[in-house]
Amino acid sequence: MPRIEPASPAYAGDGTPMSLRYGDVYHSADSGPGQARHVFLGGNGLPARWAGRASFTILETGFGLGVNFLATWDAWRRDAARPRRLHYVAIEKHPFLRDDLAGLLAAHPELAGLARELVDRWPAPLSGTHRRVLAGGGVSLTVVFDDVDVALKRLDARADAIYLDGFAPSRNPEMWSAPVLRAVARHATTGATCATWSTARAVRDGLAEAGFSLELHPGFGHKREMLVGRYEPRGGTHARPAAMPPPGERHAVVVGAGLAGTAAASSLASRGWRITIVDAAPGPSSGASSLRAGCFHPLIARDDSLLARLSRAAFLHALDAWRELGRRGHAIAWDRCGVLQLVRRHDGDAALRATIDELGFPASFVEHVDAASARARAGLGVDRPGAWFPEGGWARAPSIVRAQFDEAMASPDSAFAGSRRVEALVRTPHGWRVSGGAGATIAEAPVVVLANAADIARLSPIGGPIRSVRGQASYLPAAALTAPKAVVIGHGYVLPEVEGTVVVGSSYDVESAQAEPTVASHEGNLARLAALAPAMRIDVDAAGLAGGVGFRAVVADRLPLVGPLPDPDAPRTGADQVAVREGLHAIGAFASRGLVWSALAGEVLAARIDGEPLPIETDLAAAIDPTRFVRRARRRGAG
Repeated sequence: MPRIEPASPAYAGDGTPMSLRYGDVYHSADSGPGQARHVFLGGNGLPARWAGRASFTILETGFGLGVNFLATWDAWRRDAARPRRLHYVAIEKHPFLRDDLAGLLAAHPELAGLARELVDRWPAPLSGTHRRVLAGGGVSLTVVFDDVDVALKRLDARADAIYLDGFAPSRNPEMWSAPVLRAVARHATTGATCATWSTARAVRDGLAEAGFSLELHPGFGHKREMLVGRYEPRGGTHARPAAMPPPGERHAVVVGAGLAGTAAASSLASRGWRITIVDAAPGPSSGASSLRAGCFHPLIARDDSLLARLSRAAFLHALDAWRELGRRGHAIAWDRCGVLQLVRRHDGDAALRATIDELGFPASFVEHVDAASARARAGLGVDRPGAWFPEGGWARAPSIVRAQFDEAMASPDSAFAGSRRVEALVRTPHGWRVSGGAGATIAEAPVVVLANAADIARLSPIGGPIRSVRGQASYLPAAALTAPKAVVIGHGYVLPEVEGTVVVGSSYDVESAQAEPTVASHEGNLARLAALAPAMRIDVDAAGLAGGVGFRAVVADRLPLVGPLPDPDAPRTGADQVAVREGLHAIGAFASRGLVWSALAGEVLAARIDGEPLPIETDLAAAIDPTRFVRRARRRGAG
């Protein structure tokens, strides 16, 4: 993972924002918004080219201050013929911090309202892909903080228009290199346009070699000329067609009304899908999603593994998604009180410290704390150092499920079918029939999403087992102990007081199907509590405790399932080519990380179904693809 070094505000002699690192200005001294409208929108024929489209995707190299994005968003909102959804994908190696960005954008009062929303939703300077859904779902900003060559290799997006806006080629030649321009072209659809203020010979030659036909147009301000182009590769051998949503009625049946199912349903509904949610329980938020409260935090690993990167992306996405649900009027019960993750062993402190230092995380994301600082931050007498996640905390899953459920049901003609266990799926000429007992039809739709935990495999095998792991949390009366002021986790966890209760957990019972709390599991949770801090050895009767039980779905690699399901009956075409069951998808296998993973997983799934840019890198998408187990078995020669 590259260490992200934020940009620092600086100004040229005429007051134009500039980069000291590259010795160049961020936009024309004549006008930032003016340059954006003339060069990038005008050079790409916008807004005329997006008129009447269901969706339109723009790719920008060099986000900078975001002026090009804000000008594009402004044009979109003023256009009666705008696409239903505008996707703006941008790459930035040195993003500004939120407060610095706010100060810089204050110079453009005509964009003030949009700038405030951008600044309010601006991601922390952490490597990876960050999505922000704006304008009530109409505008999707996906910004990638990384080196441009790495970002383009990991990007899943097909661009209809391209903004090339790095610093001058003489100042930042890597941004304009022939390999980078070829990589940009690989993300262009047939007939995609591009525009840039630069007319440097290296830029023209690189774009022409990559397959763009080019023209010089009048430039903006003091620039005499600018460059525009259209992607027309010789012979069309490398042209990529525009991504298309599935044909037919935009209706999806989601099986399961927990965190996973309602996350998928709400993301699809925001894209104009009609939703039918089916659940064996009479209402949403049953199963593991019914537990009183749980904790949320990212993971870190010295090698910044796929699991660590995915958890970071999901954690950051969840924070923004839950804030947005709150802004939309939903009552989300959560608290970013901080999470203290204790080292498992007293001798593990050096490794933890080295991990945080080497990865270069900012303190706003995670920091190492010694035992004294850990005690002060947690308000608990711990005797070990640990990692402090200041934005972590606790949340009540039922409140998030309800908010996502209500968002999905707000879609016209959406419906909930409760107390209906799905017994079978039948392929039809128009999609899928979802059947209950005695073969009775519950619903039919072109798309079905299985979000029913470990029961996914019963309806559509994935090529490997999905285990159901029992987890019991214990609910201690607040009067029984002095609750911490932050979440403390180790080999177990304890939350601050939540409505008069301190939640402690949790058991991990692989073979148990016991749906009710047991005394043995309560005793195990009390032992875990005592292991977190010596002062937590409390004298309570385990037999008198209340608690909750949830069953977590877990697969062998402990990563989620998000995407189309494999077709076991399709002819085998190769080890890395696994046929999928068209219109049938899965979301789940969140193990004990449902709070963290669900919101991003729902966005990933909806983007895959609708053929949109993905909100995560391609290697992360592959790591959670449900076909991975069939692919691995074939590579081993076992299937």
